[in-house]
This record gives sequence, C-alpha cells and structure tokens, in this order.
Amino acid sequence: MANEKISTLEEAFILSEIAAGAGAMMLANGAETYRVEDTAEIILRSNNLIKDVDVFATFNVIIISFSYKGQVHTNVRRVKARSNNLYYVDKLNTFSREFSLGKYSLDQAIEELDKIKKSEGTSRNLKILGATLAAGAFSLLIGAGIKEVIFSFLVGFLGYVFSLFLENNKLSYFVVHFLYGLLISSLTLIIDSLIPISVNVVIISSLMAFLPGIMITNAVRDLMSGDALSGMTGASLAILISIALALGVAMPLGLFGFLKLWDIQLNL
Repeated sequence: MANEKISTLEEAFILSEIAAGAGAMMLANGAETYRVEDTAEIILRSNNLIKDVDVFATFNVIIISFSYKGQVHTNVRRVKARSNNLYYVDKLNTFSREFSLGKYSLDQAIEELDKIKKSEGTSRNLKILGATLAAGAFSLLIGAGIKEVIFSFLVGFLGYVFSLFLENNKLSYFVVHFLYGLLISSLTLIIDSLIPISVNVVIISSLMAFLPGIMITNAVRDLMSGDALSGMTGASLAILISIALALGVAMPLGLFGFLKLWDIQLNL
C-alpha cells in the first residue's frame, strides 16, 4: 500500500512520477497553485523514508524535489495547455487523500491516475447545455425581454458549439476567444437586422460562458497567498482573454456602425 516502506530508488522514482503526474494534471485543469503543491506534497509525504520534500508550482510548471536515503531526486513537469475542469480537480484531490491513507499501492496508483486522465469528465453535451443556460439566465438578471432571452439562448448555444470546434483544431486561446467574440457580435447584429432586439443585452449574456472569472479569482487567491509569479501570470492571461473577446465583439459593431453611417450620408 502507499504507506508501506519504499525499498528501492526505483520505487521512489515511481512515487515522484505519481506526485508530478497528479500535480500536472491539476494544473492543466485550472487548479489553484496552492492546491497543486498541497496535493503533490501529500502524496510524497505519505512515505516515511521520503525526506526534504519541496514542491514548487507556477501557472504552467510543477517542480518537485525530495531525498531518499541521502540521494536527492527532482522531477519537473510542464503544462502546455490549461483549461477549467473542476471534475478532474475534485477526482485528483480525492485521489491524493486516499493514496496517503494507503488505499493504493504504487502500481494501483499509476493505474488510477491513468483512469482519471482517460475519463470523459464533464460531457460535451452538458457543457453546451450549461453555456446555453448561462447565456439565457444572465439576460434575465439584466432585465431582458422575452425576445432577448430567447436569442441569448440561441446565440450562446451556437457560439459555444463554435468554440468547441475551434478548440478541437488546436487554435491558441487568444484566437479562440477572438473568433468567439466575433461570431457572437455578428450573429446578434444579423438577428437585430431581422427582428429588433437589445444588441447589448444579447452580446453580454452570450459572453458569460467565456469570461475568465475562475482564472482571475485564482490569480487573486495566488497573489494573496504570496505566489506572485502564478498570480501575475494568471491575471495577465485573464486580461488578454478579455481583450480578445472585446476585440472580437468590437469589430462587427464598428463595421456595422460605419456602414450605417455611410448609408445615411449617401441618402442625404
């Protein structure tokens, strides 16, 4: 089990792989820096022969170091892509606690991590449903009429499906958010040209699923706990995402306003 004595350096390496793998997976799914470090430390400290444990995590890197019988071992994992999926964060948080209590052997722990990694998590359809409901529900909070609520549902649904398509094509986060804002703004203007609606309400409501709320919250949490590097990185990324959304929304609005003004001048 996890709390049995490690008898070889190879087993110590396996333990470090388990800790680094769990930490990297948590980082990739939007966990806070302190939670990632805590999870890796819990796994490493589950064995009495592992000494001098140090875990350092930033926004996209986790480094662990420990000594075993006087030999220092270090493991580094870089996370190249991040998302927000609390399903995996919860699963890995539970796994680390169960591992420390001796529920898994080293081999069983590796199998369990692989099972978590390959699990579906939150289904695609449920994500689409959540984004659609968020768009429509938020429009009610800002005093939308029945037309705005209906079209917020519609635009939110189409926009989120489009964003999933972009993510599957491995586009960068800035491009994905820019094109999402562009589509949301364009669809809303097209609808408004057919059926007069409050453009601002529909656009704002449809953007709710993509605003970096969790990211900026985690960044503030990291800054308050002294993790300046992770906090500043997260805050900067959240600002860039907001800029991408704003640029995407502004381009059709600006073009539409220009064409409308030009048409008015031609008719004078």
